[in-house]
Amino acid sequence: MSQTPQLSARLGGYGLGVVLRVDAIRAETLDQLARAWADDQTAVTDALDRLAAMVQRTRDPDDDTGWHPAAIDAARDDLETVTGLDAAEVTLRHDTAIGLASELNSAAGATFTAHTRAAA
Repeated sequence: MSQTPQLSARLGGYGLGVVLRVDAIRAETLDQLARAWADDQTAVTDALDRLAAMVQRTRDPDDDTGWHPAAIDAARDDLETVTGLDAAEVTLRHDTAIGLASELNSAAGATFTAHTRAAA
């Protein structure tokens, strides 16, 4: 993995928001998940199953209990605890931060929300 995190900012679906991608965090998270699974497959699989059940429950059209953000958060917290996932943080060099700020400004200015606010 390279020393510089692969960062990018782009418009999200329908131009409603900005998507920030940090490849280094994704790769580190997958590595940590794999190490935790190697140490205790049952605990990690159970935690993943609980999270999957909560996410599926919110997307199932036959589930009339509705959206459960607290349950999803609790299942995610449980998975993070079981796997020992680190915080999703990355330290940027000055030149990387400047480049990312430029991408974010460009993408933010192009969002539908920014255009509707400017028109109002």
